[in-house]
Amino acid sequence: YVVNTTKIAADVRGYQGATPLKIHINRNKIEKIEGLSNDETPKHWAKVKKLLLDKWNGLTVDKALKTDVDVVTGATISSKAVKENVKRGLEYYKKNK
Repeated sequence: YVVNTTKIAADVRGYQGATPLKIHINRNKIEKIEGLSNDETPKHWAKVKKLLLDKWNGLTVDKALKTDVDVVTGATISSKAVKENVKRGLEYYKKNK
């Protein structure tokens, strides 16, 4: 499964706007999370991609929903938006798989 959060979390805003993701799930485990096109500051978004997006890799959906991942210093607003996107994407997956 691949969950795209573009519409699921359209109201979730980072520093410069929406921060949609693609969440790749195989056998109820997260394989990877990709950032989609957004208007975040490139420097801050690069930090989020490097330090945050892989934090959920390998976790089951239920474990990922319970895991509180730390935000990236210097990209706090973007990090919080990513965390909310992940949460909504995983909840959507659980309801619709």
